[in-house]
Amino acid sequence: MILFTDYRRKKWSIVTLLAMVVSGCTIHMQTPVSRRDVLAPAPPEMRPLSTTEKTALAKALSKAVPNPNAAQFKWLPVATNGSGPIGYCGLINVKTASGEYVGFRRFFALVSKGPKGDYVKGQIEHIDGMPLIPTGDGSDDERVMGLTEQNCKEWGYTDFDGAS
Repeated sequence: MILFTDYRRKKWSIVTLLAMVVSGCTIHMQTPVSRRDVLAPAPPEMRPLSTTEKTALAKALSKAVPNPNAAQFKWLPVATNGSGPIGYCGLINVKTASGEYVGFRRFFALVSKGPKGDYVKGQIEHIDGMPLIPTGDGSDDERVMGLTEQNCKEWGYTDFDGAS
């Protein structure tokens, strides 16, 4: 009888220990975690584009629109740091085939730095409510309304009032 009691006592000790461990995990896992706590990167440091950068980017970015020589841009600040292509947003006004301007619209582009460290390369990916010149790679079918706004928000561009 003593052996059976010792066995039951050890068994319950192990069960109690396991229950405490499991309940401790459960309590820990139930603690709500704020999305901001997990995904709260610091906003990037921004700076205005230089005149040289604006000229170079206007030439590169306007390749994606009809009448590239007539494209007008309003610029926003750009991230000071970044390697490889980064997201950039601004406003563009383009002429249609009939020679009329459509009005300034938001665009999303990927821009990258040249050998001197300034932003001089880029390609427009989306313009609000406008198709781009077909690239022939089949990707134009994927350009949908709202994508410009979504991409701009992801890169921190929400206020276009300061574009110049």
